[in-house]
Amino acid sequence: MTASVVEHGAQIGLVGDIGGTNARFALASVDDHGALSLDTPESLATEDFRRLEDAIETYLQDRGHPALAFTAMACAGPVLNGRVEFTNLAWTADAEALHQRFNAAQTILLNDLEAVAWATPALKPEHLHRVGGPETRVQGATVAVLGAGTGVNASALQVDRHEQTQVWAGEFGHTSFAPVDELEVEIWRVLRGRFGRVSVERVISGPGILNLYQALCQIHGQDADCVTPPDVALRAEAGDATAQQALEHFALALGSIAGDVALSYGAKGGVFIAGGIAPTLLPILETGGFRRRFEDKGRFQDCLAETPSAVIIHPFAALLGAARAALATGAV
Repeated sequence: MTASVVEHGAQIGLVGDIGGTNARFALASVDDHGALSLDTPESLATEDFRRLEDAIETYLQDRGHPALAFTAMACAGPVLNGRVEFTNLAWTADAEALHQRFNAAQTILLNDLEAVAWATPALKPEHLHRVGGPETRVQGATVAVLGAGTGVNASALQVDRHEQTQVWAGEFGHTSFAPVDELEVEIWRVLRGRFGRVSVERVISGPGILNLYQALCQIHGQDADCVTPPDVALRAEAGDATAQQALEHFALALGSIAGDVALSYGAKGGVFIAGGIAPTLLPILETGGFRRRFEDKGRFQDCLAETPSAVIIHPFAALLGAARAALATGAV
């Protein structure tokens, strides 16, 4: 659902996916038949800009400041009264301020995982990498998304009996992490001593990979040589046993938590893993631990065994979802 050229006569909107590390933008065009396409997507490093408005200005300036029918920003933080304070980024976003600055006919803010949920009906098989479970999803059933990147969140989409789409997103990443095996109990104790409380985000985010590695080093009585999450991945690739164990436990914890999301939302249509981490760890996710933990839910094991799980590999799913959400509000 991408295009290299915006068709003449199409209505154009600006869509954004603003995370803790990257701000992604695209122009969304809608033709006379309601067909949606994304044009010239680009990713900018948030650290290069002081404010969201500055990043948007840079993107639009390179594209001649087209007249905008709508602006839709998917933001990594809770949206309250048209305003967002980003959880892992020293930015804020205000719908009215963006409306005044960029003069779009309509401006909406939504949570980034809410946006990804809006994208799920439009995702094709080539946009998903299946990781166990049934090959096809139950049509019309609730679908959930678990996003793991700089932060963590979850969302769900349901089409009700009136054919109306309902989407929910909260702040799932700040719920409590529950260890499953004895080693995870030890990891939890180390992290509790460090943070006071161990949330899901402390374990299955990018920083969570580093937390796992450092906790395992402490448990094994080793020096923690890695100082960034990419360091852990590089050391694991080079054969470092503790770094490999950290990635393996990331996959296990991700499976457990994805199964919890499926149960919480009743997501018989599947749980899709979003964010930049999972696509880089597909070989580890496919070894079996992720899916085993996903299904290991006691009396509901059979239910989870019938629930699909997949990694979203569409590079701009949140942008697609932001555009679909804007269309659903009648922006075009």
